Amino acid sequence: LLAFGGLISATDPVTTLAVFSSKKVDPHLFYLVFGESCLNDAVGLVLFHAFSQFVSPHNEVDEMFWAFVQFLLDFCIDFIGSLCLGFFSGAGAAVLLKQIDMRQTPLLELSLYILVMYVPFFLAEIMELSGIVTILFTGIAAKRYAVPNLSPNTDSDADVIFRLTSHLAETAIFLELGLSVFGMAGQGHFHWKFIIWSFVAVLVGRIFNVYPIVFFFNSTLKLPAEEFMEDTNPRTPRRKVTNVEMTEKLDVSSQKRYDEAVMAQYSSSEAPVAHSNIDLKIPLKTAHMMWFAGLRGAVAYACAKSFPDAFEHRTDFIVTTMCIVLGTVFLLGSTTGLVLKLLHIDMDVDEESYMAAHTERLKMGVVNRFENRFIFPHVIRGYATQQEEALQAEQAAASPPSFPRPPTERPSSLGHIEVTEEEHLDFVKRLAFRRKKSLYDYGASV
Repeated sequence: LLAFGGLISATDPVTTLAVFSSKKVDPHLFYLVFGESCLNDAVGLVLFHAFSQFVSPHNEVDEMFWAFVQFLLDFCIDFIGSLCLGFFSGAGAAVLLKQIDMRQTPLLELSLYILVMYVPFFLAEIMELSGIVTILFTGIAAKRYAVPNLSPNTDSDADVIFRLTSHLAETAIFLELGLSVFGMAGQGHFHWKFIIWSFVAVLVGRIFNVYPIVFFFNSTLKLPAEEFMEDTNPRTPRRKVTNVEMTEKLDVSSQKRYDEAVMAQYSSSEAPVAHSNIDLKIPLKTAHMMWFAGLRGAVAYACAKSFPDAFEHRTDFIVTTMCIVLGTVFLLGSTTGLVLKLLHIDMDVDEESYMAAHTERLKMGVVNRFENRFIFPHVIRGYATQQEEALQAEQAAASPPSFPRPPTERPSSLGHIEVTEEEHLDFVKRLAFRRKKSLYDYGASV
């Protein structure tokens, strides 16, 4: 049962995130659900592999203590080792792409980048670590450190390849899951009492997972939680403040008033935008939505297919997992839009206003400052030059505009660049079909 609990704890809210993306919900909620799902998958996989070692008919009571100690050691080694291997693999790929500039050979650059991304998985399997957890943190580190060293075309092409591979793998697993339902229907492995109680346990366990962590996280923040527990009514649109009002608010030393002033500046009547200060706290309605987004999917089913069969119960656990996956996907996934309206979750959020209000706060974070000082200069090509150009742009934007006199002499004509018609059409086609970056991409920088 512990091994089954480990595999069924892995969430896969693909349907929920698709609804979030189409309705443009508060990006804070989007990434809370997505990040919690990634962490659940990582911990659930490691727990499943650790507990699977106990599924044996030869376990004795006097050996359980040492087995439990061994389990703790295996869990820590697997999780921390996979995390470190994935992080250093992504950072190593960034250093490699920084030292070897292949932007003039896009095919070679794309091939090397994809190859480097999947090598850590095989290294983890050889070292008896978790390959999935390793590749997860490899992707996180590579998106942060390696992608800035790629050419724009390679970045776009790699993104399409990774999305295609992910979509095909997800489709194949769900197709196999659906066909297996009819294949096992007449084999007598449907224990309905166990399936129903397992489904109830999944929902109840989700409650004990989400709400205590939300309460603990909110209690660690300095500002009182009462200010952020919003009521269930929709937030009224905010008016745009004048420069005088903005200056008066900025004169106040309180961080809370500063954030409210920034948000008021970037709010509009058409698109509600989440508050940066509210983002520190997790409102109660956001916690409700996080609980509701606990769908089970491909990860849980894949683990069930490799469940230990020492007691010949593998098929029973596979059938139970299938029923829970299909039940959560159809029951919870299909009603996500309705629940968003009932909880009055902010939708149709303007991405540009949201990022404008949050960029400065994100730059002041401890992790960002650590990266700017110790990591980015060593892994990103031309990072110092980029920082200087950004600083000059900020200073130019902050300085009062100057109006120089028009030149008496006619400026010299600019030089022209000769391209063939085919090259021009290819360039225009790339610009037309290049997908716009969005906050609701799974790997976007938020």
